[in-house]
Amino acid sequence: MSQSAAVDIGRVVSETRDYYDGPADEIYRRIWGENVHIGYFDNADDTLQAAMQRSNERMAASAGLEPRHDVLDVGCGYGALARFLAQTYGCRVVASNISERELAWGRELTSAAGLDDRVTFQWADFHELPFADGQFDQYWSQEAFLHAVDKNAVLAEAARVLKPGGTLVFTDLLVRDGTPDADRARIYERVKSPDMWDTRHYRAALDVAGLDVHIHQDWSPNVARTYAWVRSRLEERRDEFTALIGPELVDRTSAQLQFWVDAATAGRIGWEYFVARR
Repeated sequence: MSQSAAVDIGRVVSETRDYYDGPADEIYRRIWGENVHIGYFDNADDTLQAAMQRSNERMAASAGLEPRHDVLDVGCGYGALARFLAQTYGCRVVASNISERELAWGRELTSAAGLDDRVTFQWADFHELPFADGQFDQYWSQEAFLHAVDKNAVLAEAARVLKPGGTLVFTDLLVRDGTPDADRARIYERVKSPDMWDTRHYRAALDVAGLDVHIHQDWSPNVARTYAWVRSRLEERRDEFTALIGPELVDRTSAQLQFWVDAATAGRIGWEYFVARR
């Protein structure tokens, strides 16, 4: 890796950590809860929490998890997915993240759930994972790759730490080809992303990494539903969040969320599910 590439990765990792450890943490904990991902909505009356549980269930339904499996959850947030997998399938999960604040609460939630024997937490940057070759049966990620500076390197690392025949299971938020540059910049700004891919980029990179796609589904309609749900709760509790993070940040966050809703409705932001095997 060149020195400039290492600097870029270090800068973005730091910026991403600061984003999740900063005021966004208050919104994630108080609105999203212990699960901080996109929800799969069955109907307009769903809560985001019910929709996120459905996301976990739908992702796992085709993954072939077994109790004997060792699983790596990358970009684990507060560990909700890791706990779901361990509790539902009896597997062992290493939940990794770059946010110490999220890791700390994840450990507390996992201890309270009585899952310390099945779920462990570790700081790790997915550009260069501190795990052995072929250590895991499955590698999971929900909406984390959008933060990667070098997504090819991240996918190569996924392939490296998977056992032969191991499975990569992930969802990611995509920015569609043809999105105007100004809109793309505004989309990136909210989540501090350096770059967001479209479907063709992932398919090409997975092929290069030696990961064969077995399942690919487009779940994009849920993006607007998720962010509209979050924005409505932010507005309902505006006074509470104004006291916590200040009126300017509440205004800016609300406007950014509405822009994401509009961009997703216009077909500029997607959400897709992949299962690939090494």
